[in-house]
Amino acid sequence: MTGAPTVAEHLGPDGSSTLLDRLRARLEAGQLDLPELGGGETSARWRALAELARADVSEARIAEAHVDAVQILLEADRQAHPGSLYGVWASEHPRWALAARRTSHRTHVLRGAKAFCSGAGLVDRALVTISRVSEHDRSRPSVLLVDVDLRDLDPGRIDVSSWTTAALADTVTAVVDLTGLEVDDSQIVHGSGWYLTRPGFWDGAVGPAACWAGAALGLIDVARRSPPSDPHGRAHLGALVALAWHLEATLDAAGRQVDERGPQGTVAEARSTALTVRHLVDVACAEVQERFARALGPRPLVSRPEVEARNHALSIYRRQCHAESDLQALGDLHAEVRTHAGDPAAHGTSTDDVS
Repeated sequence: MTGAPTVAEHLGPDGSSTLLDRLRARLEAGQLDLPELGGGETSARWRALAELARADVSEARIAEAHVDAVQILLEADRQAHPGSLYGVWASEHPRWALAARRTSHRTHVLRGAKAFCSGAGLVDRALVTISRVSEHDRSRPSVLLVDVDLRDLDPGRIDVSSWTTAALADTVTAVVDLTGLEVDDSQIVHGSGWYLTRPGFWDGAVGPAACWAGAALGLIDVARRSPPSDPHGRAHLGALVALAWHLEATLDAAGRQVDERGPQGTVAEARSTALTVRHLVDVACAEVQERFARALGPRPLVSRPEVEARNHALSIYRRQCHAESDLQALGDLHAEVRTHAGDPAAHGTSTDDVS
């Protein structure tokens, strides 16, 4: 990674970040202390994330990862380090891999890099998924979730060369080289694949969708403040108003479902909710972007940098939804449920066809 562009290119001349300053202020004011998932106020949690993105998409993207990390630690019966801004670095990439080997009774040393690390150089700590290789069986590494201190991370280890778009560039999504970093057993949040195999993983997956919704609501706010004068434009404005209600209602309904399900809910139930919500929000956001352009024409998208940036950021951000792949997973999930229930329709036979 020698010679790669670094996070310094995204910082001011004094090394500060306007985005980071705003996030620090929110953190210190307790504005990122959101209701926990399934605690009775899940809808309020997702509304708060949507409102953050309604105001600033980049700010919401980093804040969402922080509140997700705090929730993950809560589920693991651990506490976030006070005053620390967190990230979640859990994406996997075929080119980049991160592993750990035990070097002493309580210490592991990391080797490799992690891709898609949002907030690199901004966050104080991150929950990072790594593979721990056993000296006894190197063919079967276990996946650990580790709370890593990043405050002394060398900026030269942060490679932003793969993020070439201006959209969300200030969130600094990078490949981060963590080779040589030492972690001890006290930093291991959980092991044995726990991170991916809990209902909270899927409940947490609604958080980004709440941010997509908020980014779209910000576009609708622009249209409301500058309503078109022609009849067709007004029709699109009316559709945008309806879509705003749809987005907010979807998040509210999903939050109530998570609260009603409670701690006894299954991974399958949580996954079904998350995939459904992410699809509905993704589709609604696409329609918002299309109708916004039809209602107001190209002018705000080419003459107002903040509108163009929001629209571009939304296009990139909502691609965390895996589209048809997620829909297939949702369909497979419900096909399995019906098959296990003995539903004849699951085998391609309608009850109407049975004589």
